[in-house]
Amino acid sequence: MDKVVRKGVKIDLHIHSVYSRSKDKDKVANNTLENLPVLIQRLIENEIELCAITDHDEFNYEIYKELKCEEMKDNCIKKVLPGIEFSVEFAEGKVIHIVTIFDDRDDDKVKNIEQVMTNGIGKTTYKKTRGAYSKSDYFEVLNAINIDFVMIAHQKKTVSSQHKAHANDVMVLGKDTFNELIFLDYFDAYEFRNKKNEIYNKAFLADNDLGENLRFITGSDCHNWEYYPNTEKQEKTQFAFTYIKSLPTFKGLAMAVTDRHRISLVDKFFNPVEKSISEIELDISGNQVCVPMSKGLNVIIGDNSIGKSLFLHAITNNTKINDGKLKKGYEKYLEKNNTSIKTKVPEENIFMFNQQGEIREIFDSDGMKPNKYLTQFYPEQINASKYRSLVEKDLQNLYECLENKFDYDKKVEELPSFNITVDEILDKSLTFVGTVKKIKITEIQKLIGHFETVISELKEILCNKVLRDRDKQSIENTVEVFGLMLEKYEETLKSHKRENERINVYNTFMTHFKQRYSKKITDEQAVYSDFVESKNEAIQDICKLIEKKETVEKYEPNVKTVVIEPECNPVDKYKFISKVQIEQIGQEYIEEIFRTVLKKGKVLDTGSITEKELKEFIKNYPSDDESITPLEALKTKINTKLDKDFKIGNTIIEETMDVFEEVSSGFDAQMYFTLICGETRDKGIYLIDQPEDHISQKAIKEKVLDQFRNMGQNRQVIMVTHNPQFIVNLDVDNVIFLCKENGQFAIKSGALEYENDEYSILQIVADNIDGGLQTILGRMKRYEKNIEL
Repeated sequence: MDKVVRKGVKIDLHIHSVYSRSKDKDKVANNTLENLPVLIQRLIENEIELCAITDHDEFNYEIYKELKCEEMKDNCIKKVLPGIEFSVEFAEGKVIHIVTIFDDRDDDKVKNIEQVMTNGIGKTTYKKTRGAYSKSDYFEVLNAINIDFVMIAHQKKTVSSQHKAHANDVMVLGKDTFNELIFLDYFDAYEFRNKKNEIYNKAFLADNDLGENLRFITGSDCHNWEYYPNTEKQEKTQFAFTYIKSLPTFKGLAMAVTDRHRISLVDKFFNPVEKSISEIELDISGNQVCVPMSKGLNVIIGDNSIGKSLFLHAITNNTKINDGKLKKGYEKYLEKNNTSIKTKVPEENIFMFNQQGEIREIFDSDGMKPNKYLTQFYPEQINASKYRSLVEKDLQNLYECLENKFDYDKKVEELPSFNITVDEILDKSLTFVGTVKKIKITEIQKLIGHFETVISELKEILCNKVLRDRDKQSIENTVEVFGLMLEKYEETLKSHKRENERINVYNTFMTHFKQRYSKKITDEQAVYSDFVESKNEAIQDICKLIEKKETVEKYEPNVKTVVIEPECNPVDKYKFISKVQIEQIGQEYIEEIFRTVLKKGKVLDTGSITEKELKEFIKNYPSDDESITPLEALKTKINTKLDKDFKIGNTIIEETMDVFEEVSSGFDAQMYFTLICGETRDKGIYLIDQPEDHISQKAIKEKVLDQFRNMGQNRQVIMVTHNPQFIVNLDVDNVIFLCKENGQFAIKSGALEYENDEYSILQIVADNIDGGLQTILGRMKRYEKNIEL
């Protein structure tokens, strides 16, 4: 028997033989042991792999055993299970049929079923007047049989039918009782026969949010083997067989009917064309070991430090390891354990490999760092500079106001003092006019820089391929006009520079001439000459101060309120966002900047503040560097604030969330898995180490498991996990257990339901995963049943 499920198992658990004659009379007359080859031929023609004859309140071991002999033959029938369709009176006058399937592992117990039903409690408790067992007697019979079982309630009509319930359907119990049975998860599954019921049943599940509590399978309910799966030659009812994703065993059936994801009317459990590996080959101490792989969900479990992460890296040829020391350590570990992993997954067959902790690193506190896959979903980065420049332009006015005020204060302090002479010696000396001032060229240099920037940006726009021809022509004309302006102001700048060179020559000459002249005059003449020059300079400085006073203004914020709209790309039910850290700019934001950099209660009045006062106003002034001026310190602190507020960050949010709402790393991981799960274009294997990291148990149960189930239908997944939910509740297709036996590396593997003479996978999970036993019992132990591990 295979260790893992390769494809769905086609089943029929509801077939009648002649031993149903007490209720079905002549309809089953031909379904005898002698005619069993007719049924076998029909089962083979319909490719049935797991089946059961379930007669009304009867069991015949001989016909069961004869059919079971087909398991040994080279045909499609892989498993025959014993079963009975019990008639049970659940309420006064309300009898329902329960198809009850038993475990076949203990043949002596199976043989005893007939004895219990013919001569034991199965006979003595049967109420002929009702043609049924009471509910309590039914469980007494099951207790006497003493074999694990699954219960399937018969339901001919759709559960949402408004018409009168069919006789012996579970719906005859009434809607309230039916809902109670569903809530208690009383039955493992509900059977229907008409294919048309499928759509109604699914609608019922969706409308009542019962996806996990209600499972449907089909059964032929065949009463005439000649027409199997029909009962009549010209039967009009459409019938579709059920496929289950399980090994063809009773335990596989029990696992399947307790999880709706293992049940389907078509064999669609795995993607047949997806890239995958069918097995992993190893050499352990000279022995060749082959680990079969499922095309769906494969998990690697084992003790800490046994080499689970190593296993993932080894089959990917260590391509994700950048740490040479770690790589060498893995190689030494394998060598020490006399183990080599032969199978290497080609890089082109890997969809993605998320190492332990990698998803958390993607969603760090500084904003999301898109990996290769997520990058395709992000929008163009938000243009933060266009918003920041508006703020910086306004703040430049603040800086200029402060510079003017401090410059004015400095010039007042620098006014010269000199002695006033009283001697009249106007005719005794020459006086000299002050040096000629050079032409200021700073503003024209700025203007030229602006022209060059604008021209460069316009040329960059011209390179955009979506630009229309008409618009392109307009921009080219603008570039030409700006180019002419640039040439004009560059000529003006050159002219000013030439004039400044002449002024410099003149000033240099006058300085040297004055020095030579002062050596030839009397002391009296020199004193008077200095007085006249100082007086003239003072008059000029006072005039300039009056002009400077006019430039000293009081700064008022003048930034128009602008909402900063993040760049957004909707994908599925999420939005990929590129944003800055603030929602809008305006006067309130400028005031917030001041509150951040200035001490509490301090207000910048640029008309009166001094440089010393500004230094006292600034929070945490950098006193360790005396070369920094208060204005430079203010600019530095404001720029630090702007850098933080206009930092570009990436994130993913749900459609209903605000773009500035913070989300937890666990929630980020949920969104990440949703997006990964929805990817179908990029084929390949998904490898992940511990997907449960940083996600709550509740979120795993309610969201993440479904994401991985869907993923397992579309691609092969290989994961390392310690979480029982990711094994049992996810209902993985293959468990790979790494362990040491007698000091030697060993591997045990198989589907959850797999067992052999050496081990049981469910028992391995129960023994080696924290919470594993409780998770298994929570799934398998229902109403008075106890499926053995």
